[in-house]
Amino acid sequence: MKKQNSIFLLAAITAMLFACSKKQAEELKPAGPTPVSTANVTYTNFAGALFQTKCNSCHGPNGGIKVVWALNGLASIKNDARVANSVLVTKTMPKGGSLTASERELLQAWVDKGMPE
Repeated sequence: MKKQNSIFLLAAITAMLFACSKKQAEELKPAGPTPVSTANVTYTNFAGALFQTKCNSCHGPNGGIKVVWALNGLASIKNDARVANSVLVTKTMPKGGSLTASERELLQAWVDKGMPE
């Protein structure tokens, strides 16, 4: 009986050790940060940095065109329909720079989703 228990215990331990293969263990590891896509785009993971990079020099605190529109976080973008229009429809902004097709696509998806934070 003691020998039977020992064999059962050894079999159980062996089964537990090999129950999760190396490949399965690798699949359980998080893949790192999720890339931004049209499905998960937000102000925090994309739009905020884009506006800071592309708009802040003119429309930020030290910008010369802050009188026309001042970039002051998410609320300043949500509360002024001219922003989305000039960037996505007429494409007159940003002056002196441009957005890539990918940036426009992500920004359009963000606007279409109601500009989530």
